[in-house]
Amino acid sequence: MFKKNVDAPLELIAKVPGLNYVPMDKQDLCCGSAGIYNIVNYEASMDILDYKMPAVVSAKPDLIITTNPGCHLQMKMGVEREGLSHQIQVKHLVEVIAESCL
Repeated sequence: MFKKNVDAPLELIAKVPGLNYVPMDKQDLCCGSAGIYNIVNYEASMDILDYKMPAVVSAKPDLIITTNPGCHLQMKMGVEREGLSHQIQVKHLVEVIAESCL
């Protein structure tokens, strides 16, 4: 039996020393990247991102971890558009794991 797609990354995140995982409302909601969707449907992708960002603001994370390069860029844009670049980092899971090995 297969696990949900999010189980494996969450299991890895739980093993990284010093991280305190906090679920975010709408974390399963698409960020609006979806491959090249944010390029060919820019306005709609920004609407999706804008719909997701209040949940990010409400959760008050200091780090957003993604497993998809497109989502990484899209969430980074959302953080920048909210003026929160100085408070919230956006990293790919591989970056987080690599940094924990140092």
